[in-house]
Amino acid sequence: MKIAIIGTGNVAKSIGESVSKNNEVVYGSRNPEEAKQKIPGANITTIEEAAKSADMIVLAVPYLAAKEAIHEMKKAEEGKILIDVTNPLGKDSRWEKGFSESGAEEISKHAKGAKVVKAFNTIFAENMKSGQLGSNKLTTFIAGDDEDAKAKVMELARSMNMEPVDVGPLEKARYIEPAGLLLIELGYGKKLGTGIGINLVGAPQAPAQAEAQSPEQPQQ
Repeated sequence: MKIAIIGTGNVAKSIGESVSKNNEVVYGSRNPEEAKQKIPGANITTIEEAAKSADMIVLAVPYLAAKEAIHEMKKAEEGKILIDVTNPLGKDSRWEKGFSESGAEEISKHAKGAKVVKAFNTIFAENMKSGQLGSNKLTTFIAGDDEDAKAKVMELARSMNMEPVDVGPLEKARYIEPAGLLLIELGYGKKLGTGIGINLVGAPQAPAQAEAQSPEQPQQ
């Protein structure tokens, strides 16, 4: 695939480095010439042109810049998979959302014609390059309303050496995003560093088995 990475920061560069092993990558920036100094040799163009040329788009800008970035796509995202990697942090890294709406749902309102999928927001940028810590693959939680789009993002995650877990429709990003905040707090607030990550252990249950189990009375 040709994948557009919107942004040129640490997260954007790490995702771009990882997915470029099996895909063609183009970066979208508000200032392409300036951005070329950050990623020498990379294919960098405007946000609109990058979105137009790609099969899949990765929104890897800070949350407060997401709305503007989508606006600069000028509807080039319509009909395409748009992966939201953001964590809804405002000024001073304050949480911008509660549990009544996620940042991903808000982004989907601005990118109305896109198939928005939440992914990769619970993994520190430097760990996205390998997809694992030690011998443990990192888990990325996936949420989206389009099943085919989610399947393709999960396939992309596996190609990045990660373990994707389908959490459900896009509204379930309300659960995923606080996990990203927790990781940020542990890494920076509690000074554990960025060499940490989330790995969901245990074999997944079959759907019928999971439905038979009461949430209030977990099996022993």
